[in-house]
Amino acid sequence: MSEGTNKVTLSTESVGALADELEGRWNRTVGSTNGSPGAAHGNGRGKKLFLWGAASGLAFAFAAPLFSRQARPVIRGLVKSGLLAGKYIQKTASSVKEEVEDIAAEAKADLDRQQDG
Repeated sequence: MSEGTNKVTLSTESVGALADELEGRWNRTVGSTNGSPGAAHGNGRGKKLFLWGAASGLAFAFAAPLFSRQARPVIRGLVKSGLLAGKYIQKTASSVKEEVEDIAAEAKADLDRQQDG
């Protein structure tokens, strides 16, 4: 990392070293509680998922500022599309709910008529 600037650069070696350190800490933590590394998470599956999640989070955190100005219109468009989709889904769900309520009321009325008659 460089001093005095807001830019952070990671080399492949430093990311690998970070992953190795996290894996070592994970093994020590899991090994001290269960007696066998990786036993609590499907023989290491959880550890691998954690490492992938941590690596992708770090990559996103470091890459986001680089693309923020260029990505802003795209992100705004995605948010607008999401809002429009949400409105459409709410409207459709409301219509379906009303239909189901009408059908339930009709079925109840039919049952009441059958019991009375």
